[in-house]
Amino acid sequence: MPSDWVRFGDDLELDRTVYELRRSGRALKLERIPMEILFLLVERKGQLVAREEIIGRVWGKDVYLDTDNSINSAIRKIRQVLKDDSENPVYVQTVTGKGYRFIAPLTDVSIPASHRDEVSKQQALAPPTGPALASPAAAPRSFWRRRWVVPLAVIGVFLAIGIYAFRMRARAHSAASPHRVMLAVLPFVNLSNDPGQEYFSDGLTEETITDLGEVNPEQLGLIARTSSTAYKGTNKTIAEIGHELGVDYVLEGSVRQEGGVARISAQLIRVNDQTHLWAHNYERETGGLLALQNELGRAIAQQVQVKLTQRYGNRPSNTQPTDAEAYELYLKGRFYLNKRTFAEIDESTKYFQRSIEKDPGFALAYAGLADSYLANSIRSPQEFDPKAKTAAVRALELNDDLAEAHAVLGAEKADFEYDWQGAQQEFHRALELDPNYADAHFRYAWSYLTPLGKSDEAVAEIKKALQLDPFSRMDNTVSGCIYFYARRYDEALRQFDKAIQLNPDFFVTYYHLAWLYAQLGNYPSAITELSKGRLLAGDDRAASAASQETTLRKAFVAQGPRGFWQQIQRDGEMGEFGSPQVYARLGDKEKALAMLERDYEERETLGTLMNVDPAFDSLRADPRFRDLVQRMGLTPGATGDIHDR
Repeated sequence: MPSDWVRFGDDLELDRTVYELRRSGRALKLERIPMEILFLLVERKGQLVAREEIIGRVWGKDVYLDTDNSINSAIRKIRQVLKDDSENPVYVQTVTGKGYRFIAPLTDVSIPASHRDEVSKQQALAPPTGPALASPAAAPRSFWRRRWVVPLAVIGVFLAIGIYAFRMRARAHSAASPHRVMLAVLPFVNLSNDPGQEYFSDGLTEETITDLGEVNPEQLGLIARTSSTAYKGTNKTIAEIGHELGVDYVLEGSVRQEGGVARISAQLIRVNDQTHLWAHNYERETGGLLALQNELGRAIAQQVQVKLTQRYGNRPSNTQPTDAEAYELYLKGRFYLNKRTFAEIDESTKYFQRSIEKDPGFALAYAGLADSYLANSIRSPQEFDPKAKTAAVRALELNDDLAEAHAVLGAEKADFEYDWQGAQQEFHRALELDPNYADAHFRYAWSYLTPLGKSDEAVAEIKKALQLDPFSRMDNTVSGCIYFYARRYDEALRQFDKAIQLNPDFFVTYYHLAWLYAQLGNYPSAITELSKGRLLAGDDRAASAASQETTLRKAFVAQGPRGFWQQIQRDGEMGEFGSPQVYARLGDKEKALAMLERDYEERETLGTLMNVDPAFDSLRADPRFRDLVQRMGLTPGATGDIHDR
């Protein structure tokens, strides 16, 4: 049997005394379950270790566990940290259908006296813990041999007392300070060895998030897909992911699709100690995956001790397609829509339309189609907003409980129809149905509350969106914009800086930061940020960004702010600021009002922000500006609590 401190490979050390794996003296990150399995394999070096033995050693024989998910996941993590190849292993060999064998030569290392004394000192100073909660680092050497010298009955008594006390403390803590459990669903790993199936695993991830979001949202919060997919293919530990996302639990899994059958594995992990609470395998025909997600949501909710809502147990049947191919086409539509480039948005529209052709009663496909049209409305509001409305209305005719469709309708009514009362009703309905739907909070804050000058409410809503989707590049950028239109410029600057740190390649953030610097009179910085955005945009603006930056700086040096705005006008790049804003900054009131009127007629994107945009402060006393504000429904009498600046 190896000693407590062994070396293998060229530079690897496994040290039981401090519960650590090191490479060249540097500690490597490995979660508790994979570490325990690695210790077991090393202890049994050269021998076959069966799956059943791993379960008994790590989890206990009476624990319900799916070995195909949990053990495979742990072995995969061991190989990742050791940089081992499963096809040509150096350290861990798989014996198909049997178990695993550690095959690398080991070198026992004697523990230096100074190190041994330090470990003993740490163990002596450690607070006493119950058997189930003992720190691995404090485990004595006899842990390797499992020398149970305490009678089983005594252990059972202490465990029972400990569990009872824990439950009492948890219940008291819950009553004193209710805590909404936060869960992140990591991207399901595609095990089909076919990149063309990536849409399926990504779609399953998104639908699982959506489905779980309908579990009692007052007690269970779900991280949005945008942020969870940031960890696709990551080597980060569950502890790191949990800390970055601020979650209590993580669900990870895999999916393999062959011959119209999907085999799905999932496991629930508690973040604070990386304990695997639950795991299971599912095998379904692809047409039954929506029912599977409902089943999965129930199992996970039971594990995190959240009571399901009554509505969740009685989901409308028209949520599920009658045609398996219709659901597959819907997943492909969501896959392409989430890419958020115009070409891929167009591709998603085609898949949603084909899904509807296969199953005209499939409500989710209409909701997806509505989302794709709304995403395209920035190109042509007059073309795409009415289409978004038609698709959303049809989705709600089939199933009025779809938060996605209500949120699309809310945005369309605000941005295109200027129907503020109708927009408010749709947003409230969406958030009532699914408080975990980050896009509903985002659209409510941006399309409704901000234009109406309800800045405090807008800030509160965008914070909710960011709690659910902390890595979203659009949500982080728009959060800065909301502070900007609320004239909280210091907070806007901090938020734009954070957005750039999270997503340094998102050109839109730099444009809005340029607006902020121009408003603050810091034109040199505005020019710098504007140029960065143009370079990152990747279109015709990138080719001329350097020369335009030089020209802008010369114009500002020669004529100050007026020179800056005149050069923006001459460059023909006013779209980055908006032509009404540029003319207003230049003092050309007639042109500014004419452009605002044009934006009103064409339902131009961001046109609803005119009443909170500081660029138009010089126009507010003009009767024509006030008339336009009234026609858009942005007056105090029409909308309630509005700050008419």
